[in-house]
Amino acid sequence: MKRIVIGTAGHIDHGKTTLIRALTGIDCDRLKEEKERGITTELGFAHWHLDDDLLVGIVDVPGHEKFVRHMVAGAWGIDTVLLVVAADEGVMPQTREHLDICEMLGLTKGVVVITKKDLVDNDMVELVEEDIRDFLKGRVLEGSPIVAVSAATGENLDTLKALLHAIADTVEERSREGIFRLPVDRVFTLKGLGTIVTGTCISGSLKVGEEVELFPFEKKARVRSIQAYHDDVKEAVAGQRIALNLQGLDRLDVERGSMIARSDTLLLTSRIDASLKLLKLPIKPIRHDSILRFHIATTQEEARLVLLDADQIEPGQEQFVQFVFSKPIVVLPGDRFILRGSYAIQTVGGGSVLDIMPTRHKRKSETLSETYKTLNTGTDIDKTAYHIKKGSYRGVKQQALSIMIGKDLEFTEKTGESLIKNSSVKLIGRTYIHNNFWKDYKDKISAFVNEYHKANPLKVGISKEELRMRLPATDVQIFQAALDECASDGGIVLEKDRVSSKAHARENQNNEVEKRIVDLLLASAFTPPGLKDISVAVGISEKNAREILDRLAFRGGVIKVAQDMYFHPEMIEELKRKAIDFLKQHQEMGPSDFKAELNLSRKFLIPLLEYLDQIKLTIRKGDKRVMRG
Repeated sequence: MKRIVIGTAGHIDHGKTTLIRALTGIDCDRLKEEKERGITTELGFAHWHLDDDLLVGIVDVPGHEKFVRHMVAGAWGIDTVLLVVAADEGVMPQTREHLDICEMLGLTKGVVVITKKDLVDNDMVELVEEDIRDFLKGRVLEGSPIVAVSAATGENLDTLKALLHAIADTVEERSREGIFRLPVDRVFTLKGLGTIVTGTCISGSLKVGEEVELFPFEKKARVRSIQAYHDDVKEAVAGQRIALNLQGLDRLDVERGSMIARSDTLLLTSRIDASLKLLKLPIKPIRHDSILRFHIATTQEEARLVLLDADQIEPGQEQFVQFVFSKPIVVLPGDRFILRGSYAIQTVGGGSVLDIMPTRHKRKSETLSETYKTLNTGTDIDKTAYHIKKGSYRGVKQQALSIMIGKDLEFTEKTGESLIKNSSVKLIGRTYIHNNFWKDYKDKISAFVNEYHKANPLKVGISKEELRMRLPATDVQIFQAALDECASDGGIVLEKDRVSSKAHARENQNNEVEKRIVDLLLASAFTPPGLKDISVAVGISEKNAREILDRLAFRGGVIKVAQDMYFHPEMIEELKRKAIDFLKQHQEMGPSDFKAELNLSRKFLIPLLEYLDQIKLTIRKGDKRVMRG
């Protein structure tokens, strides 16, 4: 069954609610105040089976200027519009503003209904119809069907139904694919059930039992049940008016303007890039840094307008802009918005969200036009590559990327595969990085390692952690993958936790000074010379001697037992053998026993005993040592 949503638009008291009641039998005015005053102040909802294969949800919006916020919230999720004009009044201010809003929200199809036909004569109906046609010239509903009806007598209601059916047949049903989103337009409680939220499902699908998150409050709940048009259903899909019974949320946790979605499918943002178009006269120019009211879905938030390429935007003009919000909001690329004045409350324009995680652009930069072109008219491939490139050296996680482009994860992965095939990006784990930054990052690794060797010629190399901290910030996986690829390319050598250039590693392996120091330690057996004596013996400074010895210790060429005390590996192996043999025979060993066994002074004895403990060969018990385990 095809599902679409029709929304009303029009001036206060022009008969929108009465018309819906005549068509569907449902009274959308549910509040006592609405009944008493005879006007709609809140959103109203109805549903209508036009035939067995077409289910229409109807959103009835308030006509009063004080409730334009509610009108915007209702219009945001509709597929086509029912523009209502009373025969006894004609086109009025809110008729104009409502149609402006519909146009800014991208609605292009609709029917114009002249209501209250029974209150005027045919000549008046003809005049109103002519007035409407003049009003619609140059607007999206120009050429749309116009029908005069009477809800009181039923005249021409069948004609209206036929027109709505014909338009519904041309409206494309919303896709069930993509990210599930439900902008909350109403919240209440029912005894025995708990918290109920309602709204129009604008994309994706959701099943009973799934976990959802309430944005921007980041509170989670489980879907206990779903109703669509008062029927219990197992799954909600795009294009339906639905009610969710949420387990785990209190009524006070939710408010109009919230967004229901699955966890990790939306991002909070305080800044967006957008395409903004102002209405024509009588709107005045709007200057850079103006504070305005930003309406999107059921959310209204104060926003600062950043004009990126000019100091003001003129009526009828379209520009690339940025909005900075006083509080975080949740949106996706492609979402339509309405802009209204902050003090003189009137609709001034609208547009489309382009980037939900933008950088702080430099105003009037030469690169802005290319950025705008990519975000506004580029292909999905172009936009995906842009967001990955924007991620710089850090790259972009797949899940975050899917939100940035407003698609589901499967679509994102397919798009990413295309970019990988044409060598535009790399995928490291679950993170994309643009090849420009990948290549530059590897170049920076090689360059920094070489510079390190120049400043520290006698050191083995730089530690991985120090190198990572000196390079542009990135994901640990990207850092390690870049190291591995640099090593594979032959530019660097990875040894334990150290990184060195291949040339430096080769030089160190053939270092004559190293050989002399190793030979000296071997000849000294268990009484190696100190740092000063080693430096004198090989003719270098103590500082250089320590660096060479530490480098040798890192590679296993010597064994560092204590500060500035180094032994040849063969001596340490002999030490271990002697200790094992003694302990097998005597079970325990004191310092005096060890001293007699090796004929050592206390200067070397104590550090060597502690070294045996350190390598877990022995364990100390009082002043004795025994074999460990």
